Amino acid sequence: MVIQFERFLLFLMFLAATTVVTPMALASDSERHQTADGMDIYLGVIPSVFITEHPDMHGKSKKQHRYHVLVALFDSITGERITNAKVRARVSLLGLVGPEKTLEAMNNHNVMSYGNYFMMTDPGQYRIEFRIKRTAEQKEETLVRFLYRRPGD
Repeated sequence: MVIQFERFLLFLMFLAATTVVTPMALASDSERHQTADGMDIYLGVIPSVFITEHPDMHGKSKKQHRYHVLVALFDSITGERITNAKVRARVSLLGLVGPEKTLEAMNNHNVMSYGNYFMMTDPGQYRIEFRIKRTAEQKEETLVRFLYRRPGD
């Protein structure tokens, strides 16, 4: 029960962070959550200008239109947080191919997630792909795709 509440609270935190800073309406659960290969996968996208507490996270940069893309992973059956995954992400404006980066493990107050910064210079629809290995020993990757609309300036 506590784990479910923690997951729900984390999900609301992601929605609030990405909705408060944009004029968009509250995103539906399906836009920020997917289930694949026994994992619940939650997406968060936060403009870097709102991350002032950790300016050196993933390297120094305060460029405009840089976004912190993060993902939280949970076991779909037990609800336990997945803390030893290997995650790569690609963020691309629809119709283009963007860079792929390894997401770094972040443990903030015993809340594990994975993240890195990506440029989203143009307003519009972006495809965010995650390639997840639940453990370092796992050979096959889980591929999940989300759509994210970056609002205008």
